[in-house]
Amino acid sequence: MSDVRGLTAWMRILANQDLPTLSSVVKDICALSDNDECRTDDLTKIILRDADLTSKVLKISNSIHYNRSFTPIRTVSRAIVQLGFNNLKSITLATTLIDAFLQGKPKEQLIQCLAKSFHAAVQAKALVPYLNAEHQEQVFIAALLRNIGELALLSSGREAVEKFVIARDLYPENEQAISQEYLGVDISLINKQLTKDWALEELTRDATDNNSHNNMSRAINIGNELSKYIHKGMSSLEMGRMYTQVAQLCDISVEAAKKQVAQMAEEAAVIAKGYGAEMLLSAMPNAGEEDTVAVESPPTGYALQQHLNQILRFMFEGGDLSKIMQYSVNALHEGSGIARVTIAMLDYKSKCMDVRYISGKGTSVWREHVSIELDKLHKGELLHDFLRAQHPTWYQPAQGIKMVGALDALTTKGDIMLAPLKIDKRLIAILYADNAGGILSPRQYEDFQLIANQLNLYLRVNAMQPKSP
Repeated sequence: MSDVRGLTAWMRILANQDLPTLSSVVKDICALSDNDECRTDDLTKIILRDADLTSKVLKISNSIHYNRSFTPIRTVSRAIVQLGFNNLKSITLATTLIDAFLQGKPKEQLIQCLAKSFHAAVQAKALVPYLNAEHQEQVFIAALLRNIGELALLSSGREAVEKFVIARDLYPENEQAISQEYLGVDISLINKQLTKDWALEELTRDATDNNSHNNMSRAINIGNELSKYIHKGMSSLEMGRMYTQVAQLCDISVEAAKKQVAQMAEEAAVIAKGYGAEMLLSAMPNAGEEDTVAVESPPTGYALQQHLNQILRFMFEGGDLSKIMQYSVNALHEGSGIARVTIAMLDYKSKCMDVRYISGKGTSVWREHVSIELDKLHKGELLHDFLRAQHPTWYQPAQGIKMVGALDALTTKGDIMLAPLKIDKRLIAILYADNAGGILSPRQYEDFQLIANQLNLYLRVNAMQPKSP
């Protein structure tokens, strides 16, 4: 029990919370005029008044998720022109939310709650193309802010809130009763009141109503439910019910719904790292590793072909580049039997190589902890020489030992494969594979080069496509 009980008492606590940056930016952005020219100017001013926010917004704007041509974006005004108002608005709001709640030394519960909100936003956004693709960014932000009350309560450090979250996470289906027991009020009422006080968008307010029949709100609430139950396991009964809901909303098969949910769970971690929120990674669901099974014998060519067909279908449909990259590493791991695969992105500004897309047991640790500083590489080591030549490489210790150097962070022995991913002769990423300390076969090297060639072809074609408004 708590000495603070009821909606009025908790709202009084939140009103005194030290979250001025969050409330100010959120209110200002949500209050922007519908006039295109005015709202663009106003958004630029909101971003530019905070140098740190400006820097982070530009960094995210240059990420693979928003800047598919990889043409450098150096100003906020250019970001709006190239990415569109809605994309930049989403980036700004998400960045503000993350920074506000992760400042200082946040408790583990707050990190887990924010990770769930981020995961829910990615899941909800993935449902929108089946409904109305124009609303993707609006749904992303509405899902991210849906549980803003819970985030704000956790930041208060009150013991009753922490006890509520522990009990609710054990029995999420009883959230209302548990909330009444520990807080003296339904948590959904706190969410509704806070979204009203902060003048958040109507879709965000509507989504706090679990009985809403609006399809966009349903997508947000399904994303929210997925974030609650996915930690019980991809094969749990609760997740089985969620796959059915996704299938019904999107008019797809249950099996297709399960694959999409798993893919978006992986995507959430990739995007979170793009936002500089590495602190959230350990709390993100790891759907991929749960289903990873040790390969007893090399998969058949047919297994890889199935993956290739799926990748080609996404390419022809103009699929998201990030999704294609994830499917590509999955193809090498599952279809070719390579133990561990990743695509690491190059950041020329910070001069580092960051692991983003992963497939294989133990690779989630790479994303959380591996960041290779390129200006500290030594002549003669494997990665240094690869970056100079920029040609597909199959390093075989059995054919002659070479200094692995910085790649020790990924593996210290066994075969390693590297391939460059480029746009207009500019190296943007590296495809990496190893066999967890073992050897790789000529057939696997052929598969590796095939996937690298397909990715490079798509990168060139994708960069030439007209930008979305």
